[in-house]
Formats: sequence, structure tokens, C-alpha cells
Amino acid sequence: MSFQRGNSRKNLPVPLPEQYRTLRVVVVGSYNTDLVIWSDLVPVEGQSLVGGEFDMFGGGRGANCAVAAARAGCQVKFVGGHGKDMFGQMAVERLAREHIDISHFIELPASKTGVALVYQRRKTGGNAVLVTNSANHQLPATLVTKAESAIRQSDLVFTQFEIAPSVVSEVYRVCNRHNKRLVVHASPVQPPIPFPRGHYCLLVADGYEILQLTGRNRLSDAIEELHHRGVQNAIVRHGHTSLTVSNGKNTQVELVQNAEFLQDLGAAECLTAWAGITLALTGDLVRAASVGAEAMAFNVSRRGAQDSMPYPSELPIDWLK
Repeated sequence: MSFQRGNSRKNLPVPLPEQYRTLRVVVVGSYNTDLVIWSDLVPVEGQSLVGGEFDMFGGGRGANCAVAAARAGCQVKFVGGHGKDMFGQMAVERLAREHIDISHFIELPASKTGVALVYQRRKTGGNAVLVTNSANHQLPATLVTKAESAIRQSDLVFTQFEIAPSVVSEVYRVCNRHNKRLVVHASPVQPPIPFPRGHYCLLVADGYEILQLTGRNRLSDAIEELHHRGVQNAIVRHGHTSLTVSNGKNTQVELVQNAEFLQDLGAAECLTAWAGITLALTGDLVRAASVGAEAMAFNVSRRGAQDSMPYPSELPIDWLK
């Protein structure tokens, strides 16, 4: 593979918003309520601090991706689970407001809705996050089987690793059976890793996750291993400053537009959604990464994972010509 350096800020034509609305998208993934405390310091074990502001946002890797795709204009169906609690009711109302089809977002009465406790540094944008065991991890694989008709009729399917491995494996099976374009946000990476060989339209992860996923020590070796396992296109995120992009023949670095960095919640999902959608419409990985980078630059400059997802009108106007 040859390495090149690019710049995501190019005058490349991209699909008009009207084209995005033609895409039928299914997202199989997690929903979390993000409980965020903004402070200058993050407490260590045994320490109590006073002085933080509190926010509550919709979150979860799957739901974040679903909201990003819906705001891009796609017809989105979300497949996931929530508990019979106030966070579950909030989740239903939140996704419905985004005009997302939640007919396969089921209530699991014996489970609790996912919650993420986030300590967010005000000055640096860094954070520490602890996610609860929840309905996300107790989803039955049969939920995907029941949504198979919707997946069969879809143009694009997204999934990620914040749900039970058996559910992820069922997504792979159904997508392979119907030859569907599958986009995987490979995060979080922790044993057991549900990543069999197969056909993947796009895989997105950060540099650490790629190494953990493949068991390699160098980024170039890890990317090569991804392609060996069936990943057609890969985007590796390096914070909010650059992306490594590979289609198996060429690998290059794309710079991300400079933006005021406030927080990182939802940034990877924003990138994944916009890049996946653009790739499905154009077949151009570099263009897809560029559009995803523009959307991510907007996302990191706002508060809240889902609240910070952009609409097409909020992205630089030259990207919509």
C-alpha cells in the first residue's frame, strides 16, 4: 500500500442533501443517557470535588450514529433496547423527535436503560467515561432476526461494539446473507471481539482500537490485516486532527479542519455516519472521509453527543454545491 498525505478541506463536489434523503438506513446499536459533569479537574479515587456544571444528553454509539444519519436527511430505523425507567422513556421521546423509526427499539422490562457517567474537562475537552451494564448488553440476537426484513430493504446498515457480541454477529450474518453494505464503528474494543472475516463496506475506529482489534503493533500492519479480513474501506481516527484512510490499494492521511474543541462525545459516530452515507452514494472513500471530517469538526465544537450532530445547512456551504 502506498502512503500519501491529503487535506480534507478540498473543493470536492458532494451529494446534495436531497440525495441523502433517498437512503434507507438501519442502525443496530446502543442507547445511553449521558450524565455529564463539566469541571476543571477530574476526581481521583477517594477524592470529592465541588464546582462542576451538570448536563444530561442523549448518547450511545448506536443512537448517536442514528441521529447523525437522520439529521443528514436519511430515512433511519434504529434497532436497540431500553429499560422500563425514566431514561427509557426519555430515549423513546428523544429518537422520535429526530424522526427516527423506533419500531424495533424495544423495552426490556428486566433491564435498565444505558447510562454513561462522564467527567468532562472544561479547559482541555478531555474526559473520563464509565458506562453501565444495561439493556444494550442484554439485547437478544433475535431482535436483529425480527428486523431482517428492514435490513433487506435498506441501502446501508450501521453497527458498533457497545452491544452484546451475539447481536453484532447476527448483524454480520444477515448483512452477508442479503449482500448489504455494512459500516462498522469498531468501538469499544474489549474481549470478546466480534469480528469474523467477511465483507465490510467500511470500518471506522481510532488508532488504539485498530491495534487491539487486529493484534498488530503497527498501524500499517493493522490496516493490512483489516483488508485481509474483508474490510473494503477503513478510516482510522487520530483524535480530532487527522484521519488515516485506506481502500486496500492506497493509504493516505487526511487533515481535519481546525475547529474550537469543546468535547469529544459523539465525534466518532458523527464521522462514521457522514462518511458511510457519502461512501454509499459516491463510492469515493477520500470524499467520504472529507465530508465526515467536516461534520466531525462541527460536532466537537458543540455540547452533547446527539445535540451536536450537524444538519447539512450547518456545514460549510461549499460542501453542499
